Amino acid sequence: MTIEASVELDLAANHRCDGEAEGVFIVKLGGALITYKDDYCKPNTAVIKEFARVLRARWSELQGRLILVLGGGSYGNGVPYRYNLLDSYGNWRPVDLSMMTVKTLEFMSLVADVFRDEGIPCYPFQTSSYLMTRNGEPQNFWIEPIKHALSLNVLPVLSGDMVFDSDRGFVIFSSDRIPELFVNSVSVKRVVMLTNVPGVLNDSEVFRRVAPEDHELVLNKASASRQQDVSGGMRNKVKCLLRVANLGVESVICDGRDPSVLLHALFEPEPPGTFIEPREYIRRENDLCSSPLPELTAPASLHK
Repeated sequence: MTIEASVELDLAANHRCDGEAEGVFIVKLGGALITYKDDYCKPNTAVIKEFARVLRARWSELQGRLILVLGGGSYGNGVPYRYNLLDSYGNWRPVDLSMMTVKTLEFMSLVADVFRDEGIPCYPFQTSSYLMTRNGEPQNFWIEPIKHALSLNVLPVLSGDMVFDSDRGFVIFSSDRIPELFVNSVSVKRVVMLTNVPGVLNDSEVFRRVAPEDHELVLNKASASRQQDVSGGMRNKVKCLLRVANLGVESVICDGRDPSVLLHALFEPEPPGTFIEPREYIRRENDLCSSPLPELTAPASLHK
């Protein structure tokens, strides 16, 4: 065995043993970046390849420590409209029920192929196979296979999906909510959401740093997407990341139109875009990731 191969094996072993202690990063690539969002099921393969190359440059540090979440974009927003799957109480046809999951898995498989071509091992996980909701909130989910993939230094590829719901039959579960499923069972270091805007905007300026006491003000400033978006746009992203912050995990929302920004968002203490500070949190065994936001009084100003 060559010295280089021996070192590579040692690195892999260290990540398998220490990845949990070092902390896992969860990255969501926004659907407006990796698809042509206003079209139907049209991926932006060139941009996906750029993200793969960016991650490949730091893969020795990220293997076993990274979960990739794909925004639905032209898949997650186009399919529910085409097949009338937005609401289980609507006029949907049982023969069409699988289409959200089929098209989402098609997209995840395409991304996994692109990443594989760049030398990054991936595995796509179908959301409706490990998650069930109750009235739209996570009820039961089993993420052990995903954690095991991390232990093998494989990159889990996840997305939103149609999932079965014990009260409502089925719901569309947003990719923005995927990170919440992990924060109580995996040591998450940072959640990064890349979008096609600079961050959370306060009129024309970006909120640079959001302290726990600023949560309500930032949420009130966040708005819905101007493109087709069944998940609620920026407001939904902020709500999800504030829940993550309440569970003790920091997060970043920033502009990913230059894919190289991803490394800055992952590793810098003062990342680009909007940094959401975590609330001090003592983990308890039966805490729910979907806990509501506490009642807060909006402060007079924010840290710019």
